[in-house]
Amino acid sequence: MTRAFAHLAKGEWSAAIRDHPLAPLLAAELALLWTAWGGAVAGLLRLPAWSKPELAALGHVAVLVAVWLGRMATGTLPW
Repeated sequence: MTRAFAHLAKGEWSAAIRDHPLAPLLAAELALLWTAWGGAVAGLLRLPAWSKPELAALGHVAVLVAVWLGRMATGTLPW
């Protein structure tokens, strides 16, 4: 994932997706979360009371493990 984010920082989208297919999605999600958090801290945005960050974190872990297992099974891990 670190190499994929390094490729994204340089604008190398195909290399980032090759290193980790979820890197662009996670980068976009982190940017949105950072913006929402900043808006909430500044008082410009009110986050819903029903939001459950721990469920989102568990979902992310499940997806990351599934991608890792799939890439391991197909032999497409980048090392």
